[in-house]
Amino acid sequence: MESSHQKELLLCALKHFDIEIVNAAGRKVILRENTYISMADGPQFHLWEDGRREATFTDVVRLCTYIKTQLGWNEKKRVENSGTGE
Repeated sequence: MESSHQKELLLCALKHFDIEIVNAAGRKVILRENTYISMADGPQFHLWEDGRREATFTDVVRLCTYIKTQLGWNEKKRVENSGTGE
């Protein structure tokens, strides 16, 4: 798959899953919270978090599902640790 088609597929999937995109330049798509996706040939999508590779995917649906699950967990964790008692 050409890298331009790979990127279009990724951007479309991220939009469909309501995953916010901060910047999409070159072969890198930056998400929130120090998270980004780099694209390699294959197609392969590498998910990076805090400067380390978290996971590699060949399926954008699985990638987006993983992101939603991880980001959802992080949001709950932040609320639990906020001290509000809610």
